[in-house]
Parts: sequence; structure tokens; C-alpha cells
Amino acid sequence: MATWFPVVRDIVLFGIAIYGAMLSTVNWLQASKKDRRQVAVRASTAMPTYGDQLGPPYAKLEVVNTGHRVVTVKTLTFETPSGSRLAPMLADRFPGMPDTRLPVSLSDGQSAHLLLPYADIAEALIGNGQTANVKLTPICVDTADNVFRGESWDVAPHEFLRIGVH
Repeated sequence: MATWFPVVRDIVLFGIAIYGAMLSTVNWLQASKKDRRQVAVRASTAMPTYGDQLGPPYAKLEVVNTGHRVVTVKTLTFETPSGSRLAPMLADRFPGMPDTRLPVSLSDGQSAHLLLPYADIAEALIGNGQTANVKLTPICVDTADNVFRGESWDVAPHEFLRIGVH
């Protein structure tokens, strides 16, 4: 009886030590994820209505703080596959819905948005020689220079220009 007791005790202690190490690692991973900045970037289409008439389409870029840390957004725009970014020249182009002034601090659940006319996007792409389909990625850059990306949009510049001009 005296010969197997130390072996069993060592196995049980080793199992407890492994369990404690695994639990500490899981807790550390959860804490580090909670402390990270987390935002969701989305692109959608918005169209003003004037009674029974539709206005020209706009790309709506939206960033939502999905984490617990405050995030200060300094840039919200589209990025091309080459890494260049579209820079809106005029603000508040969508009637009755002003763009969020950047930089802006977003706490948990808050959002910011920017509206870009389809025609302006198409003209910028065509002006830079991109006439074939292009993947535009909505991006958000915070003041710590972290870049957050949303799902890419397949854009046909000539089609955007056709439907964007009223």
C-alpha cells in the first residue's frame, strides 16, 4: 500500500497543475480579448425618397463599436485592392442625414456613418483608370492606427455611374 500511494498522489497533483494552467490560459485569453478594440464596419445602400420618387443611391459606410473600450475613429472610407482610399470631398450630401464628424469617440454600441453618392464613387474609380469591376472594402481607422475592415463590395464603375446619376 505504501508503494502506490506516492505515484497516485503525484499523478493527481500533476493533473491539478495541468488543469490550473489551462484555466489560467483561458482566463488570460478572455481578458485580452475583452481589452481589445472591437468594431464592426459595414457598407450598405441608402436611397432618399421624395414622396413616391426615389433619389440617387448612396453607399452608407457605418462603424459600430462592438467592444467595451472606447474607440476614436479618425477615418471611415472605402479602400481599393491596391490600397488606395476614396476620400470624400464634400460632407452631408444625403438630404436630412448629416455625416458623422470625424474624429469621433464611440463607446459600447455607438456608431458613426458616412454617405457617399454612387456617382462620386464611380467617377473617382473611372478617373483613376479603373473601369473593370473593383472590390471596394469598407474600412475604419482609429487614432491608434488600427485598421478595421468590413466585407468587400464588388463595384462596376460604369454601372454605378449609370444608376447614380439622376
